[in-house]
Amino acid sequence: MRGQRGTEAQTIQVDGLGVQLIRKRVKNVNLRVRRDGTVAVSAPFHVPEREVAAFVRAKRAWVERARKRLAQEPADPFESATEADRAEWKAIVQAFAPPLIQKWERILGVRAGKLAFRNMKSRWGSCQPGTGRICLNTRLALYPPACLEYVVVHELCHLIMHGHSPAFYGLLDEALPGWREARSRLSSPPEGMGAFFMEE
Repeated sequence: MRGQRGTEAQTIQVDGLGVQLIRKRVKNVNLRVRRDGTVAVSAPFHVPEREVAAFVRAKRAWVERARKRLAQEPADPFESATEADRAEWKAIVQAFAPPLIQKWERILGVRAGKLAFRNMKSRWGSCQPGTGRICLNTRLALYPPACLEYVVVHELCHLIMHGHSPAFYGLLDEALPGWREARSRLSSPPEGMGAFFMEE
């Protein structure tokens, strides 16, 4: 099944283990054990299914260890959050984001429009260059402050360059040299929570 942005998803069986195989534009084969114990693999389009299956088969012991560890951890804070929790996340991001935006507006020479806050599953922030509207994920409250600052700078940079071109990342490098560390942190769940990853 072809999804958005050039991805394809299907379920394959590897020695009785159901694996969600996601084809997309990545360089390596990546294996993930999700919070619910399901297994997912992202792989380049050119890698044969038999190689993906062999990779999963070779990592089967790691998969079982990851499942066991996840079963012993507390519940995912995103999925188990109460309305009060979500309200608190929003309050935190609402308090800390505006000063960061004002700071980086001056540095970058841009002007943001309306600021919105949402509890989102698939992105940390978004920007509408035409209106200057910036939306920030309230889940950023569960991460170090540097992560919120990175997302703020990333979205403000889109007011200068709309896409994710090399020039855009050059601008981000110049403005915030440590942004890759923050992005890497956001690819993991809050401390002690979430999924396990392995790369080929």
